[in-house]
This record gives sequence, structure tokens and C-alpha cells, in this order.
Amino acid sequence: MQTVLGFGIVAVLGAGVLLAVADSPYNRPPASVETDPAAFYSPALFIPMGKPEPGDWMQAHPEPAQSFQAYVAAKPLRPTAARHTLVLCQVGPMAEADQKRLEVLREFLGLYYTLPVMLGPAVELKGVTNRDRTMGDRRFRQYLTTDILEKVLKPVVPKDAMCLLGVTMEDLYPEEAWNYVFGQATFGDRVGIYSLVRFYPAFWGARATEEAEQKGLVRSLQTLVHETGHMFGVAHCQKYECVMNGSNSLPESDRRPIHLCPECLKKFRWNIVFDVVARYEALRKFYEGHAMKAETDWVARRIQECRPAAPAQKKTP
Repeated sequence: MQTVLGFGIVAVLGAGVLLAVADSPYNRPPASVETDPAAFYSPALFIPMGKPEPGDWMQAHPEPAQSFQAYVAAKPLRPTAARHTLVLCQVGPMAEADQKRLEVLREFLGLYYTLPVMLGPAVELKGVTNRDRTMGDRRFRQYLTTDILEKVLKPVVPKDAMCLLGVTMEDLYPEEAWNYVFGQATFGDRVGIYSLVRFYPAFWGARATEEAEQKGLVRSLQTLVHETGHMFGVAHCQKYECVMNGSNSLPESDRRPIHLCPECLKKFRWNIVFDVVARYEALRKFYEGHAMKAETDWVARRIQECRPAAPAQKKTP
């Protein structure tokens, strides 16, 4: 059993496979990335990882780097004909605005990993161990992640789901000794639970502004694709500034980009077999539509870099 931590999230690695259908577009071998154009994995637009600052993830949690060869050798979870859908579900109560965010998360997750993403039925926090905490003069409740995984999510994982990702606006903790955690996942059971509540001003008693809402959205998108990346067996990136970098705090995660670096892009391209340029083009449209100007500009430059070299690739279903 191996444990991966990221963005304050605990995860346990493992995988399972159901039977595949011979003619399914998901029943295919890994991509031959060795023959891909060099431009796909060019480091030109990426920033190498610098020395970690005091309190950063890499200083607090030293861990071995994961090479592409080590990733392949680990035989990570891959889409199959029977299991190729990512499922999001609401866990616990949510305001209408929070429920609308789930649809945005669903759309982005599908574009990012080029796989079908569904919104599953909402589930309640019945029977989940909880505790009350205080912050200044505020009192709030936290829920035990291991209970949510075992009692709430594991029994309702759809058979065709690669994983079931629970999203909540309740605060979480993984054990008594921890102040809080953003989430936890059990890869063997293909379930994860993630809290977005600390990304938005209401939790901190701050005023809700358009700028704060936008920052909360970007944080939510970034966290979800990071943690879903771990579901595919990709470890924390240590080579470039990358969405797969570990983060020990919100300020550290805010310094990270939402993009996959060349090393991590290669791992996901090998695993999921997507069209690199088509993926970037779909993300550019999403970023434009959600006023993410920096991300729009960056991915437009990546498209210019990759498109001239791109051969005709098999379309992602």
C-alpha cells in the first residue's frame, strides 16, 4: 500500500479492471509517445522547479521523483471499455451557487482528461463522524474523510466509473491529530472526497467579490485536476512548475499553474491516448469563456508551438 499526499490530500494507490469490449474506442494500447513530435514535450514555455521555500511541500514532504519509465512500469489505472467515465457527485448540502460550480467542474474535467464526466446523484453525510472546531469567534463543523469514503461513496461507485469524486462544501479532517485536510482518496476503491469550502471567502468571513469568486473557481479547477491526476497514478511533479506539484498551503498552490508540464503531459498522453493539439484547443475555449486570460494566452502559445509539428492524430471520443 502506498500513500500519496497533495494539496493537503491523502490518497492510497490501487486499481481494478472489469472486462473490456473489443470494439470500444477505450480498448486501445497506450500511445507511442516516443514517436510524438518533440514540440509536444518542449520545455520552452515551462519554468523549472526552483528550490522549495520554508514550509513548501517539497521541503516538508521529501519524496522520490517519478520518471516516465517508472510511471509506465507501475501499470497505472487506464481507461477501458468497461471503465472510462469520471463521475462527480455532491456530498452534503450545497447552496445553489455551489451546485452550479459542479457543472463547470464537470465540463473542465472532461476537457482536461478527454474522458466522459458525469454528475452522479447527490449523497448525504449520514452516519459520518464529525467534530466542531473554532476559528476566532466562528464555530464550524468538520467531517471525517475516511468515514465518507467507506460509508458514503464506496457503496455507490458506478460500475463503469474509473473513479467517483465527491465534492463538498463542508470542511474535512482525516484523523484527530490534523487541523483539516482538503480531501482524501482511496485508489483501490476508486473513490475520493474533496472540499472546496476554504477556496471561497464565505469560509473566512470575508466579503464575496467578483475577484474572490474567480480565484475560488481557479483553485477549485486546479485542485480537482491535480487530484484526479493522482487517480491515474501520476505522482507529484518535481521538474517544472506544474499542476501536479505538491502544495502545502493555499499560497503555495496559488503559485502553481493549471497546466501539465512536458513530463506529466507525456504520462497522460501515454495513458489516455488523446490528441494533444485538440486538447489544448478545447481548453483555450474554456479559459476564454471563463475569463481566465493568463491561461488563455499561455495555451494559445502552446498551440502555436505544437500545431505545426502535429501529425494527424486519432480523435479522442
